[in-house]
Amino acid sequence: MSLNNQDIWKRLDTWLNMLVEVEGADLHIKSNSDIRARVKSDIVLLSKEVIDAATIEELIKALTGNEYETFKDTKEFDGAYSLNEKYRFRVNIYMHLGGFAIAFRLIPPFIRTIEELNLPKALHKLVHLRRGLILITGTTGSGKSTTLATIIEEINKMYNRHIITIEDPIEYVHHDAKSIVEQRELGQHTRSFSRALRAAMREDPDIIVVGEIRDLATAESIMQAVNTGHLVFSTVHTLDARETIDRLIAIFPTTEQNRIRATLAATLEAVISQRLILGTSGNMLPAVELMFKSPQIQELIRNKRDNEIPDALAKEGTMFDSITFNQALFDLTLAGKITEEQAYQYASSPADLKLMFTMSQEYEEKTKGNKKENDLSLKGES
Repeated sequence: MSLNNQDIWKRLDTWLNMLVEVEGADLHIKSNSDIRARVKSDIVLLSKEVIDAATIEELIKALTGNEYETFKDTKEFDGAYSLNEKYRFRVNIYMHLGGFAIAFRLIPPFIRTIEELNLPKALHKLVHLRRGLILITGTTGSGKSTTLATIIEEINKMYNRHIITIEDPIEYVHHDAKSIVEQRELGQHTRSFSRALRAAMREDPDIIVVGEIRDLATAESIMQAVNTGHLVFSTVHTLDARETIDRLIAIFPTTEQNRIRATLAATLEAVISQRLILGTSGNMLPAVELMFKSPQIQELIRNKRDNEIPDALAKEGTMFDSITFNQALFDLTLAGKITEEQAYQYASSPADLKLMFTMSQEYEEKTKGNKKENDLSLKGES
């Protein structure tokens, strides 16, 4: 299908409206292919229309504007697109074997609360911190940006702070409440995370939000900001707290890693790792591992005993509100929000989770109760 410039915008808006109507998360457009979307956890057909390579390139020119030549050089582009005043989308454009592709991620029109997102109530603790490092981790599409925006918005409404965010691109928009919030976008307002971080140190911030730790320069700038007494939030593409610490330290040269370990041991306040699961209700639910700062966690990080962190989280849960992924999955299963099969699928250690189920009298009684109800139901039908 070949379209003129005006028709391209009309069709794009039509597909994005369709995505909103089916409560999808992502729209996928690629050369010589039909239009797909991610709804809940699956990729589904949204439209049978097929766009040829020339037409999608025209759409890319329109979306990238003055940055089209840069896109042709780098082969990738990150940006944002507004459907209307209510719905905004994160845009990623890239090249592949068959030509061009564009992914649109829907940014919800309002920032939900910790309770509305079914996140652990212990996250409220982070709102009251004045200094330190907080990392939110998970794979792409696990809800990192949403959780981060939720915490920042609670601070914005509760405290008189100066918050500076550095994002690529800006997703959730924060309006000044008790705090003042300045959001800077890579490309439009600054050339790099590290450059913006260095500048932020001269802009009187209380809180600095860095969209993602991607390189050594950004990681080093974050450590400097934390060491000077600021509260810094950022995200990392890692699965859990242990991997997050290992990955962050590995960014630095070997000669610097002991220094970084000491800094993390002293300043890392929390690691929030999450995975989204399609619940039995049909909604996506977060399973969240929480690692809060404690004397034992500090000792493990400082002495290169990261492999002991999961056991420490399991033992310290009651005292410090930490929780392992296995415990989070166990609790969701016990509450009937996900199935036991899903719990094993997302578990960090399926064998350990199975042991938890086997040893749990409460889960055994619940399972027996469900089986008895099913048996009675079957007898009634017969």
